[in-house]
Amino acid sequence: MNQIGESSPGAEPARPAKPRSDKRRWPRRWPHLQIEDRRSIIEDLMVVPSGAALARFSVLMFLSSMVAAVGLLQNSAAVVIGAMMIAPLMSPIMGVAASLVMGWGKRLLLGLLLVLAAALGAIAVGWMFAALLSPAGTGLPAEVVARCSPDIRDLLVALGAGAAGAFATVHKKISVALPGVAVAVAVVPPLAAVGVLLGRGQPDLARGAVLLFATNLVGIVLMAAVVFLVSGLVPRRTFSGRRSQILASLAAAAALAFGVALILIPRFVALTGHSRDLQTATATITNMLGPGDNLGRITTSGDTVSAEIVGPTQPPALQDVAAKLTSALGRPVTVQLGWIPVQTPQQEQSDAPLPTLMELAPVIERWLAGQSLSLQGLSVQSGTLVISTAGPRPPQRAENLAAKIREKFGKQIPISMGWTRTPEDNGPSDDETALAAARTNATSWAASRPDAALLSVTGSAKEITVTLIGRDQPDVAELEADLRATLPRAIITIQWVSGGQLVNAVPPPPPVTPTPTPGAAPTMKPPR
Repeated sequence: MNQIGESSPGAEPARPAKPRSDKRRWPRRWPHLQIEDRRSIIEDLMVVPSGAALARFSVLMFLSSMVAAVGLLQNSAAVVIGAMMIAPLMSPIMGVAASLVMGWGKRLLLGLLLVLAAALGAIAVGWMFAALLSPAGTGLPAEVVARCSPDIRDLLVALGAGAAGAFATVHKKISVALPGVAVAVAVVPPLAAVGVLLGRGQPDLARGAVLLFATNLVGIVLMAAVVFLVSGLVPRRTFSGRRSQILASLAAAAALAFGVALILIPRFVALTGHSRDLQTATATITNMLGPGDNLGRITTSGDTVSAEIVGPTQPPALQDVAAKLTSALGRPVTVQLGWIPVQTPQQEQSDAPLPTLMELAPVIERWLAGQSLSLQGLSVQSGTLVISTAGPRPPQRAENLAAKIREKFGKQIPISMGWTRTPEDNGPSDDETALAAARTNATSWAASRPDAALLSVTGSAKEITVTLIGRDQPDVAELEADLRATLPRAIITIQWVSGGQLVNAVPPPPPVTPTPTPGAAPTMKPPR
């Protein structure tokens, strides 16, 4: 028969003096609670919940899960805090801790099943509202993301909050502290976040939110059990009879907490390293800025550093920044550098329209192809030409490209260039693959030009000859740039057949009067 109170509500009768060894084993005065207080605490903790208590618990659990899910989707911290205040899950979790130290194996199992059922219900509610409510933006709300990356600090908070919650539960006079405990270690919002993330197709992030809930659960149960034991919730006679079982249960809870800590500590170390890298990168780039320039935004992700510079002057060269950061961080990094120019009266541009992206793209592609780089993205943001490149080596200084654009279009355009390191690519090595790649590029180029057609692609991996046919000789600079980007190690020759004359299309030759020779191709007259 499970025992809640002492055998007598009064003081313990006088007993013969115990041996000296027992005095070392037991405290002289075991913490004592009145039987009525102990029963009231056990009833509040839903150790043996009635049907009415379960109904009230289910309603509050649904409402708190709904409020938490909506608050997370709205990215509203105030609404999420409201969900923490009305969440009833803390009571059965404390009941699990009480059953653990009382040695009630069956009640412990029932309490864990109740917590598990409530957790699954909260996840389902979060998933349902994530499916019903359309997202406010393209990304995840910050309140959701904040619950995806727990570390060792979350376990420390759970341990402290569990101890405070158990202490306030035993001592009714300070029960006003329980709302603060509920806010300090939230158990329902992480569960709602799991449902929201699953509803948005983010199972990897959902695992982080599950880890946060498990961290809170283990920390609360462990410290609440310890506080219940030392506060007198467990009668002395109960502890004497079930000491081995109770100590084994506490050891199991401590082992779980230790296992969770082993998972969380590397996360904290990684977060600390990321913060240190961010500070180092910020200081390094700031020291390279000119007068009047500011570092608007900087992020680090693994070995990639992305920075945005705001100021009137061109940012430092990309390769110089990469070299400085590599030296400061002690490892090779990929740098993405953006520049938002702040115009001064001396730097104001004329009212003439800027060239379009279609006009700029061939110039940029040719400039990049000469460096074995590919153009990944091209856009204009706040008057700045934003170029994304990829290749085995960083591009030359943006000033060189700006000079080429100024030479061709007569406009000085601010340029922001980002570079992504890719493995060295020497292009196709066998003849058949090289010819197929060249044929694909040439066919794609000719498809957009109704007055030109692809006649043949011949050669090898080292030398490629593309023969075109049509009435008038076109500008093949774009085709040449594409072929050189695809086959950087090959010699590219582009020929043009017009009026029976085979000419080299790069560069355009001076006018030549064709002279028939034996064995020459038959004369082809352009259509009239």
